[in-house]
Amino acid sequence: MDLFSHALFPYLLGNYFKKRKEEIMAFVIGGIAPDVDIFLLLVQYLYPTFFLITHRGITHSLFFGFFTGVFVLYIASRKGIKKRVQKYLNFEPVFTPRTIVYAYAGVLLHLFLDYSTTGGVPLFYPFETTRYSAELFFYTDIYLTIVSLVMVIFLFKKPFQSGRVTKFLIIFLVIFAGLGALRFVEKNNSQEFFNDGNITLFPTMNPFTWYAQKENVTKITVFEYDGLEGRSDYNMTVPRLNILSDGVGFDKALAAADQLPQAKMFRWRAHTVALNASYGNGTWALEYFDPVQRIGMRSISGTLMRAGARLSSLNINVTAGRAVAEN
Repeated sequence: MDLFSHALFPYLLGNYFKKRKEEIMAFVIGGIAPDVDIFLLLVQYLYPTFFLITHRGITHSLFFGFFTGVFVLYIASRKGIKKRVQKYLNFEPVFTPRTIVYAYAGVLLHLFLDYSTTGGVPLFYPFETTRYSAELFFYTDIYLTIVSLVMVIFLFKKPFQSGRVTKFLIIFLVIFAGLGALRFVEKNNSQEFFNDGNITLFPTMNPFTWYAQKENVTKITVFEYDGLEGRSDYNMTVPRLNILSDGVGFDKALAAADQLPQAKMFRWRAHTVALNASYGNGTWALEYFDPVQRIGMRSISGTLMRAGARLSSLNINVTAGRAVAEN
């Protein structure tokens, strides 16, 4: 979900239940705290690891989410930080055992919202790396984002009124539930259309369009289903492993590549992974790619396509047993 929804939802809930000002502030801070992981992306780029130091990684778990909420609340409550933010906002967070509880409640609300989106969150990390997702919303829902942004702007400009907050909370919940119900119905319609228990469905930005993935030992097929038309006119089938040229030591090269943290992270993020492999001049060139992401990029061009390519594929060269990932 988007930052505005993550901040707005706890703010409206806290005010509706007439919590203290410092409790509401901690609730909101906890609601946005897990997304401080965007500052970890540079760390992951410079020092690749498989400790889920990435967006929707380590901070989006029940265990580390608690410490993230505590850390962000502590930083926000320092005098220097408060003084700077108070130039623009009525900002007075406090760091106490009680506000820590509310900050963690905000973190849990954040995890719930992100759980509803595709890709989900690694709830039980570090005990397991599995990502849990309802696969209902896209990464962000444009309609909910717009509504949340309008409400945030309105609340920022207008003084607090209990009746207005109640109305906004009802509007937010109705839109969230309505969009969720629409997507749930469309997901079920997609499942009934394919009538295949081996199909896995993934949402897109359009609530009426779904990607359906079917895979077996040798191949992966991705369909695009149009709920408004009730049909699927496009599909892409790729081999799970496509060796484009003969060469020696492929199994060892693949094993070496799979040990790289970049490869582990790519497999962790991807809906599923297909692999192209070619050999030349003593080097295995391996391309890991996500067919679902790739089918979603087919209508994108230019700079956005180049940026998306980094998310949908990973290239690794293996020479004499040494694997190197391309930037």
